Amino acid sequence: MNAWLLRASLWQVSALMTLLLAPFFVGIFWGLRDFGAVGTLVTGVGAAAICGPVVGYLTWQQTRESLPAGESSPDEARAERAARRGPVPEDDDVRGDALRIVEHRLALLSASRGRALVSAAVLPLVATFLAVAQSPWWWIAVVVCLGTSTSVVLIPRHLERRAALLRGASR
Repeated sequence: MNAWLLRASLWQVSALMTLLLAPFFVGIFWGLRDFGAVGTLVTGVGAAAICGPVVGYLTWQQTRESLPAGESSPDEARAERAARRGPVPEDDDVRGDALRIVEHRLALLSASRGRALVSAAVLPLVATFLAVAQSPWWWIAVVVCLGTSTSVVLIPRHLERRAALLRGASR
């Protein structure tokens, strides 16, 4: 998915985000119970049609920013794989490219770390309130928000360990 997302055009990413957001918005409007079934579908799909391209553009722009980190690599796939997991490559060029990719991702994450931590703390609380006050279906959102909150903490740690491993092998 990462390789596809890096090479996808803006319209492809926007269409994917619209398809992913449509069930979410339909579920929200269904939970509000202010509309009938047809109104819920129309409103949910309409909201996804508006928000999907916006979220798609933001996602596309962010993946474009991470593309130059490994662009110069003759063996891009090996460098990308080495940046994520697996044994440290013996080839110095691939290892250097993998280290550049990891450091670039860490820089992107550190730039948005404050917002990510605040939203990771607030969203589970809001979802829990809605689960208690409105509908038990919001407990699904609580689980998703807690998973996202966990990833906000774990992903930078994983990248830091991977960068240290790649740096240590190059010495």
